[in-house]
Amino acid sequence: MNKKNNEINDDGSIDLIELLSNLWKSKVFIIKITLFFTLIGIIYSFSLKNSFTASSVFYPHYQNNSVVQSQGFRSLAGLAGFDLGSQTSDNIPTSLYPKIISSPQFKIEILNSKISLGKSELSYREYLLNKPPKFNLKKVLLFPISIISKIIKKNNPESLIENNEILKLSNEEYSLHKELSSIILLQLNNKEGFIQLSVIDDDPLIASQIAKTANSIFQKNIIDFKLKNLNDTFEFISTQLDIAKNNFYNLQDSLAIFSDKNINIKSDLFLNKYSRIETEYNISKNIYNELALNKEKTAINVKKNTPIFTIIKPVVIPNEKSNPKRSLIVITFSFIGLIISSLYVLSRSVLFDIWKEINKK
Repeated sequence: MNKKNNEINDDGSIDLIELLSNLWKSKVFIIKITLFFTLIGIIYSFSLKNSFTASSVFYPHYQNNSVVQSQGFRSLAGLAGFDLGSQTSDNIPTSLYPKIISSPQFKIEILNSKISLGKSELSYREYLLNKPPKFNLKKVLLFPISIISKIIKKNNPESLIENNEILKLSNEEYSLHKELSSIILLQLNNKEGFIQLSVIDDDPLIASQIAKTANSIFQKNIIDFKLKNLNDTFEFISTQLDIAKNNFYNLQDSLAIFSDKNINIKSDLFLNKYSRIETEYNISKNIYNELALNKEKTAINVKKNTPIFTIIKPVVIPNEKSNPKRSLIVITFSFIGLIISSLYVLSRSVLFDIWKEINKK
């Protein structure tokens, strides 16, 4: 090959004119390959089903009210082995919101939820299992690898963990959970604080139903997380109040019975016993009153600290498809064809020279 015609000069620079000249000479070949890839892109884009996205946008409002408790009651709770030192409501960090929708518990609730399909009602799990499988180019290309991996798994069976406390998903359930990861999407606007929850499905009505269900479950999880300490406190107080109530009533009756039996006796021994019972009665009464007061305060704080979600954009049934973007798919395939054909044209002369050198040897 001549030095003048060499694409790379002696100083290592690339001769752009020579490169463009080679591309122009092979323009018919490049156009054919590009058109071939364009045709593949058209076929592939029309093989994809239309999908619809139903979404809602909401804004969570949080209160930062702490539980009002007296020092005496905190000491009482400490003696019972329950730490109420700084019982405040917690706000779930926004960075953990995506973890909620990706958790197995959240997905199980979604799959168990009921949807209306025509005149019948079925679970979302049944709906997904009865859907015909989508055409997936990635699965087609990786089909040989998946077959080999299945064979390897059969030859090397995994040991099973027998533990009722550990959540175990079947292969079918695991596949549904993976599918939900691409169906339910969460977008956070950290600057303005609002949340957008979207659901994608081939049926716009199903997408809107699941979007509404997912919205409710998601908000419920946030409320449960925020009110966990408050609810634990309320349950503890309610339990202790029942115990204190029984003790108070028993001591009240005991004091009345002792007083009635010894109504005419004024001995020092009687006065000592009466004083002891009365002291126990007063302590029990104070504990009962303190618990009753704190129960009411905690109930008020539960209501105050319950997050309020302002719906900015409610769920509506989408009228227009969100995917696939067929024009973009066709343009992408055409561009790939153009790049592949151009690279082949630019490298074939070098590859041909290498092949000749190999044959000489």
